[in-house]
Amino acid sequence: MNIIVRKARGEWRREQILEAAARIVGEKGYHGFGIQELAKACGLSNAGLLHHFPSKDEVLIAVLRERDRRDADAVSLRLKICEPSDSGDLSLEVLLRSLRAAVIQNSQQKDFVRLYAVLRAEALNRDHPAHRYFDEREAGALELFERLFRPFVSDPAAVARHLLALMHGLELQWLREEFAFDLVAEWDRQILQLTAFAKQAAPIIKE
Repeated sequence: MNIIVRKARGEWRREQILEAAARIVGEKGYHGFGIQELAKACGLSNAGLLHHFPSKDEVLIAVLRERDRRDADAVSLRLKICEPSDSGDLSLEVLLRSLRAAVIQNSQQKDFVRLYAVLRAEALNRDHPAHRYFDEREAGALELFERLFRPFVSDPAAVARHLLALMHGLELQWLREEFAFDLVAEWDRQILQLTAFAKQAAPIIKE
């Protein structure tokens, strides 16, 4: 019983640390926060925090992975489906709903969206501890989008890149304007406009 209680407390403490780290890094960036500040925010000593995460870099990567896990869980819950092994299992409607579910999830976690925006820019530097993480994450997202849209469009690689750019761009504008517009509603409008434009532009591009 004591082991179970200690495990539950340890998991709760890790979650507390990750929540605080996401908030601090989102405000100050990776280079603007330290172990001492994070430990104080969690009511811990430096040694107590390092017991859960041995280094600042490990805190950072754990925060990013936790955000990805939450996103995946939330999207799956909203759609009530698991990611298929074959894109042919998905209709275009379900695929677009899955992207919209991801936008909805982001609209409900402002701190995490800010965190990713800050770190995505910082991690352009090859020496940044999250550089490899973001390289692999973006490449994985592009590959997944391309595979899923392949049955429905003539140039799935271009569509994948366009959709990812739209998602990131809207998030940056949303953060910069301090959440002055409805992120989900704007996503819906842009998807409709892109679809209409693509239909109109197709014959022009082919000339």
